[in-house]
Amino acid sequence: MPKYFFNIVLDGQSTLDGLGQPFPDEITARAHARHLTLLLADRCRDPMNSFVAVSGMDGRLIFKVAFQPSETQT
Repeated sequence: MPKYFFNIVLDGQSTLDGLGQPFPDEITARAHARHLTLLLADRCRDPMNSFVAVSGMDGRLIFKVAFQPSETQT
């Protein structure tokens, strides 16, 4: 099973995933990345500079999932 690394960039500050998690496919990994953005949404102040960058075992970027602007923010 492939391992995916979920590197979080929140308000321009990076947190690298040094462990990774196995998922059966990219679709499932993408759903997990979306879930992470939902879990961290209340901490996000700058959605333009916030995303989850998902990479593979080789360190190459596979995809990014952006944080969505909160409707309560003005």
